[in-house]
Amino acid sequence: MNDQAPAKREILLAEDEEHIAKLVSFKLTKEGFSVTIAKNGQEAMDLMITKPWNLIILDVMMPYHTGWEVLKALRDSPVTWIKSIPVLMLTAKGAQKDISNAAELGAEQYLKKPFDPAELASIVRKMTGA
Repeated sequence: MNDQAPAKREILLAEDEEHIAKLVSFKLTKEGFSVTIAKNGQEAMDLMITKPWNLIILDVMMPYHTGWEVLKALRDSPVTWIKSIPVLMLTAKGAQKDISNAAELGAEQYLKKPFDPAELASIVRKMTGA
C-alpha cells in the first residue's frame, strides 16, 4: 500500500505585480497547488524549462520579456514536454485582438484582470485536472 500523499500540482506564475502574485499564490496554495513566482519574463523563461509544470500562468505586460514572448518561446520549444505545458493568460489586456492573439500563440485559457480568485481557482483546477 502506498502511504505517500499525492504530489502537489506545480504551477509557474509569471506576474510582475507583487500584490497580484501574492493573491494568486495564496489562493492556489490554499487549493493544494505549489506555486513558483517569476517576477518578470526573463525569470519565467529561465524557470519554464526546469521541470514539467502542470500549468503556467502568464501576465502579458512584464519587464524583460512580455507574456507573448514567453508563450511564443514555450510553444516554439523543440522539447515536447515544454511545448505541451498548458498556459493561462492572466492580464489586464482584454481587447478581442489580445484574446485572439493568445489563442493563436497557443494559450488554452484567458482571464482578464480584475478577476475573481474563485473563478481563477476553478479554471486552474479544470486545466490541471485537480
